[in-house]
Amino acid sequence: MKFISNLTFLLSFLLLLQSDAIAFTYTDSGFISPLRSRGFALMPAPQEVRLKPQNIIVDGSWSVLARAGAQGMPLKRLTTGARELHNLSFSVKGQKNIVLELRPGIVKGSSDTALNAQGYLLNIAPGEIRISGNSQAGLFYGVQSLLQLLRSDDKGRMIVPEGEIRDWPSTELRFAHWDTKHHQDRIATLKRYLDQSAFFKINAIAFEIYDKYEFPRHPLIGAPGAFTKKEMQELTAYAKERFIQLVPDVQAPSHFSYALKHEKYAHLRAAEGNNYQACMCDPEAIDLIFDIYQDMIDATPGVDYFLVSTDEVYYSGICNKCPRPYNEVNRSLAWAEFAAKAHDWLAKRGRRMIAWVEYPLLKEHLALLPAGIIDGAFGSAAFSNREWIALEKKAGISQLAYSSMQGGESLFPDYFSDDFRKGLGNQGRLKTASEMTLNGLKLNPDLKGVFGAAWDDAGLHNETFWLGWVTVAQYGWNIGKPSVEQHTADFMDVFYGYSSTELTEIYRLVQEGARFYERLWDMPISTEVQKAWGNSNGQGIGGERRDKKLTPPVLPKPGNLSILPEFRKRYADKIETAAGLAKDNERLIWLILNNVTRVKRNQYNLEVLLSLAYLEQYTIQTVLDLAKMEDYLLEAAKEEAEPMRAMNALIRSRRLAEKIMEDQDAMWKKFKAVWENSQFPRNRTVNGKSFVNIIPDVNGGGDINRFTGLEYMIAPFERIGLKKWHDGLSEVIKDFARRHNLDAEEKDLD
Repeated sequence: MKFISNLTFLLSFLLLLQSDAIAFTYTDSGFISPLRSRGFALMPAPQEVRLKPQNIIVDGSWSVLARAGAQGMPLKRLTTGARELHNLSFSVKGQKNIVLELRPGIVKGSSDTALNAQGYLLNIAPGEIRISGNSQAGLFYGVQSLLQLLRSDDKGRMIVPEGEIRDWPSTELRFAHWDTKHHQDRIATLKRYLDQSAFFKINAIAFEIYDKYEFPRHPLIGAPGAFTKKEMQELTAYAKERFIQLVPDVQAPSHFSYALKHEKYAHLRAAEGNNYQACMCDPEAIDLIFDIYQDMIDATPGVDYFLVSTDEVYYSGICNKCPRPYNEVNRSLAWAEFAAKAHDWLAKRGRRMIAWVEYPLLKEHLALLPAGIIDGAFGSAAFSNREWIALEKKAGISQLAYSSMQGGESLFPDYFSDDFRKGLGNQGRLKTASEMTLNGLKLNPDLKGVFGAAWDDAGLHNETFWLGWVTVAQYGWNIGKPSVEQHTADFMDVFYGYSSTELTEIYRLVQEGARFYERLWDMPISTEVQKAWGNSNGQGIGGERRDKKLTPPVLPKPGNLSILPEFRKRYADKIETAAGLAKDNERLIWLILNNVTRVKRNQYNLEVLLSLAYLEQYTIQTVLDLAKMEDYLLEAAKEEAEPMRAMNALIRSRRLAEKIMEDQDAMWKKFKAVWENSQFPRNRTVNGKSFVNIIPDVNGGGDINRFTGLEYMIAPFERIGLKKWHDGLSEVIKDFARRHNLDAEEKDLD
């Protein structure tokens, strides 16, 4: 009887599962979310999910009904997104409907009306999918969620899970940072970036424009081919239509070399010979900065915010036009006075000011700042302690939780924990970002949003930043959820499509190769450019510029082939690492090539990663080939008594040098073609106007500043001096052939 009773209960439970009565709620208790356990990914992860057991098939027999107020961008995005992402077109009139409706107040997940305004309710049932938004933005986000959830089943049918998603953001603003110091994206590229940002519910872009705008009031500052006012206004409207604020980010008064490098503005520098920062006590310099502000306000109509940067203003108050002595206190006061002046100027023009509220500002001067400023640098250890935040709040300053997805890394960000840094506690930028907002809340800030920075300082391609940007948006939308591991897996499914495979492994392997490239080089003091003006500690302090380079094997001298194995000795650890990385890199290339035909979208992103993989392959192989070149020279010395064998070894060494140079030319041509598909050629000449390339006098001088083109990436290889080395070896070969009556021309040596 007990067996029958248990069987009856089990059958009843299974029947219940087939009904609508059981739902599963997203909680913190599991290792995996209900959506992912059912084979679906949604980003950012929603606040509340209740799923029923079955999936709903969505096909061309479904129609779309847009209620009053829902006919704008949400409707347009649903129809175009379904077609572009899923090759799905809806019926004009069908028995099953996707209903879009504007219903203010339908989602009340927060006591903050600004957060609720972005909320949406997504109900998925067998005959109807209903998307209800508290506002147009909320409705738009509900549409994006449906588009992400749609996927093919094993029969090729588009499906979504039956159930209900009730969602709203945890923070109002979710910023991505576009830095254009060293490149200029094409307008079509930026529109694509805006579409992708909106797909992940990013609603603000800090566009660090640098010299990539024409600046009608000061056209000399604009780089050749810089965006016009018409183009910027078009881009701003495109963003606004997708509920994104395109916020100008103007570097001034520091990082101002894009203006101060010109002789016309040299008299506005904070210190003679220093084009890094403007004099903050010179009214003409302030007028220039505010003219640039006004040009950017005119270029971005309808935007509510303005990022004045105030980034690394090391020399506030140092100018000889400043009335107070230059010291720690007066430096802080000069910073505060400029910030207050900029705030008031912007407020009169309807813009709310975002700034890096940091060094050299002292905590006792926070009270001098006007209320309403947003501190975009919340997260910096030195300026994000409990006392600092309490003083900011008292002054009426709110915060954006800041996470940087790139600092000075070469080629690719440090997304994951780095095996090269064992014992140093590096957990990777993704993990750090996943904890930033959650940990920051412990300081009780007036949190306005999150800011995902991605600096162009090392010239990384913007396509490498998407995982980082989306990570920051994720943990700004739903603080603390999900785990960073699931978040990364969800990103790969949503960004590339569900058919992609081993994308996380691709990212890890690209990072591994990038760190090898970054740490390979010797860094001697530069012989190419002179010492800088100084550094953040002052004039004449530090300022050494350094060159990335490798020293090639020592050439034998004519008449004596004997050499020491100096290359293998000097770079033993690098050679060993390269040998170990070679197979990883080979696997990386095959993984990317396999996925290029599998991914449903963002194929170009993989092409960029492939270009990096081939550059990394070239780096690895060059180290191994240089070591082999030395081996051949040592073999030649050993076989000097057998002239023909010695000659063959010398020629093999020369052939390897030629191979390295030929491989570089072949790789580099393809590399540039991939990058310039989305970017204009760096620092080009347009309509007779040439780029003025002057290395910044502070915090500058790396390869990216020295070269007008992408060649900064291969400059370290050029410094090896292989052509000169090759020609020197050719002279050795000729001399050896003459002394031994041999033919110096290359033969079949196998």
